Amino acid sequence: MPGRFPRGELIGLKLPFRFSRRAVLAGAGVSAIVPMGAVAARSATEEYLIRDATVLTMAPGSATLAGQDVHVRGGVIVAIGENIDAPSAKRINARGSIVLPGLVDTHWHLWTTLLRNLADNSAENGYFAMTGRLGQHFTPADMRLAAMLAAADAIDHGITTVHDWCHNIRSPAHARAALTGLDDAGLRARFSYGATRETGFDQPLDGKDFARLHDRWSDWSAGGRITLGLGWRGVMATVDGRPAAVPEAVWRADLALARDRGLPVSVHANNTAANRGHIRQLADLGLLGRDMQIVHAVNAEADEIAAIAGSGASVSLAPSSELTVGFGVPPVAALRGAGVLLGASIDTPALVGASDLLRELRTIQGLANAQAGDEMAMTPLDALAIGTREGAASLGLGDITGTLTPGKRADLIVVRSDALSLQPQADPATTILRSVRPSDIRLVMVDGAILKQDGQLTRIDRAALASDVAEASARLVRDVR
Repeated sequence: MPGRFPRGELIGLKLPFRFSRRAVLAGAGVSAIVPMGAVAARSATEEYLIRDATVLTMAPGSATLAGQDVHVRGGVIVAIGENIDAPSAKRINARGSIVLPGLVDTHWHLWTTLLRNLADNSAENGYFAMTGRLGQHFTPADMRLAAMLAAADAIDHGITTVHDWCHNIRSPAHARAALTGLDDAGLRARFSYGATRETGFDQPLDGKDFARLHDRWSDWSAGGRITLGLGWRGVMATVDGRPAAVPEAVWRADLALARDRGLPVSVHANNTAANRGHIRQLADLGLLGRDMQIVHAVNAEADEIAAIAGSGASVSLAPSSELTVGFGVPPVAALRGAGVLLGASIDTPALVGASDLLRELRTIQGLANAQAGDEMAMTPLDALAIGTREGAASLGLGDITGTLTPGKRADLIVVRSDALSLQPQADPATTILRSVRPSDIRLVMVDGAILKQDGQLTRIDRAALASDVAEASARLVRDVR
């Protein structure tokens, strides 16, 4: 069909992984990672009653609710209350556990998850040099595999929504393969279509492919679970460590790809010394808006922060990577004081390792308190809100996820509270922020589908994934030598 790039067009790719029955039947031929049984595939349509839990709804002003049931049907939260009567529902005993919304990541280059732990402090193998060198050798199958690896880690850590800021799209097949991984894994996701890092700033994005993808988005949206956005390069570039203007014709054409279609925009800005003043330029040009997410903003000055707040744009903070790569210290207190909507970001496991969003939230809280000189400036509940309710709102998904509210989609996690590392019992928000580990997250549900239960991933075979990752990473390193 002209103008269409459906899943079937992945057929014929020469991929380095063994075929799975599921992939062959789908015509994709990528990787041996398969759903574990028909139950996982059906679970989004099933009915569950999570019984007798402590519930943190994360709705504004809500209290912690003890001894509550959470009723899920058809992927939606139906009710929260005591002794709910749902005779046809499958019961999940959550006595002694805490139920809360799944965590929301707001900026993550998922493809770099396949390069986890490979960046070091050498000039030839630092983050930018290493990812730029190896990224050029990624096949579409590598993009799908990276998405699956990221998803597995996200699910283990209680992340139910990810924002894939995809800047390694080397062909239409690369984009579709990354989307296939997100779909297969079952996560809720924003997919922001970006240029490769090697794409010259005088070259616009592949507008025809972006339009083709959006025109047939129903092929990729997983029933609304995956949404499309634009990874925009902005109006200011950094070339060889020096600031450079992106040609106006290029940045306007790229921005129009999203705004002409009513799609959200995300842009890295004020993340390095050379990129200083980028937000000011966006403001002066009248380009900031509620549809725009600013990533990093580590050296944003007072007038830029005020401009962000006034426009309704949001900011995604990735303190672990920002500190590690030398960008600087995000101005958490100033952003929060101005009323800017904040989200938390994994950014890249190549720098930060495990995809632990609670680590990012702890660091955000620490920075807020340190910058304010006040231990009480940001509470654990405030920090947890950034990782749930506010993060969802910053992606424009606040009506869908981020709180446990009847009518919203059932994206939630169940956290055991009997582990020794969680003792003694304390305020649930404080306990979760400070002490919860992946092993304490006993159930993860997205859109009403159970993706993790009692330590087991339901859609991803850990052994097959580990084998495929080892093979792919060895090949990537070998091919570059």
